[in-house]
Amino acid sequence: MRVSGISIFCDMDTTVESLRRAFFDRLADCIVRVDGALSGAENMRRDIELAESLQENVGDDRIYVRLYCWQPWCISLGKTQPDGDIAYDRARDDGIEIVRRPTGGRAILHARELTYALAMRLSGGLLHSHVYRFWHEWLLSVLRTRFGAEGMAFARSQPDFPLLFQRQPTRWLCFASSARFELLWHGRKLLGSAQRLWGDILLQHGSLLIGNGHERLPYYLRDCTNPDTIAAYLARRSVTLEEICNRPVSFEELSTTVAEELRQKVALRY
Repeated sequence: MRVSGISIFCDMDTTVESLRRAFFDRLADCIVRVDGALSGAENMRRDIELAESLQENVGDDRIYVRLYCWQPWCISLGKTQPDGDIAYDRARDDGIEIVRRPTGGRAILHARELTYALAMRLSGGLLHSHVYRFWHEWLLSVLRTRFGAEGMAFARSQPDFPLLFQRQPTRWLCFASSARFELLWHGRKLLGSAQRLWGDILLQHGSLLIGNGHERLPYYLRDCTNPDTIAAYLARRSVTLEEICNRPVSFEELSTTVAEELRQKVALRY
C-alpha cells in the first residue's frame, strides 16, 4: 500500500509540473496591454470585454493581460458582496467611485496600486486553481528579481470563507485575510486576487499594493463603528511594495517592469 501511495503522489506531482510548463509556455506568448489610469466603470468594462472576446473567438488560446490603475480612487465590491456594506454617499462626497467587479472576493479601495486582469481559455487539463497558483509564482519571481523583494512567500492555507464572511472586519475587506497562494511579505498581504468563470473562459483580477490609501476603506463601510481601529488593523495585515523596497515606487515603474518581463518572453520555465 505504501508503494501504491507513493506512486499516486508522484503521478500528481508530474501532472502539476506538466500543467505548469503548459501555462508558462502560453504566458510567454501572451498579449499584454498597459492602460494606465481609468475610471472604475471603464476598467470593469474593458475587463469584461476581454472575457467576452474570448467567448466569441473559440479558437483563441492566447492569454491576455491588462495592467491598469484607477483615477479617481475607487471602491470595488466582489460580485456577490452586498451593496449595503458601503456608505455610498460618504464615498461620493470624497470623490471616490464605486463599482462592482465581475469577479468574486470582498471590497477593495483601489488607491495606489497596480491592478491586473488576466483572461484566458482553460484547456488541456488546466484548471482555474492552477492559473491562480502559477500566475502568482510568476509575479513573485518578478518582484524578487526586479525589485529585490526578499522575505516574500505564498499563503499556505485556505481560510474558512463562510466564517470570514460572517465576521467583522473580515467580511468586508479583501486585505484583512489571505487565500492560499496569495503573496505575503512576512505574513502581511501584498496581493489579493479573485476569479470568475464563464464556461471555459477565466477572468482573474488582482490588486498589488504600491503605496498607502487602501487602508482607508473602513471609513466608507456603512456599519463600521470604529473605522480608526479597523484601518489600523488593515494596515497591519497588509503591506505595500514601497514598504518592502524602502523607496518610492510608481505605477509606471511597476507596470513597465511587469510588461517588459512578459513581452521579453522571460516567463518562468520549469
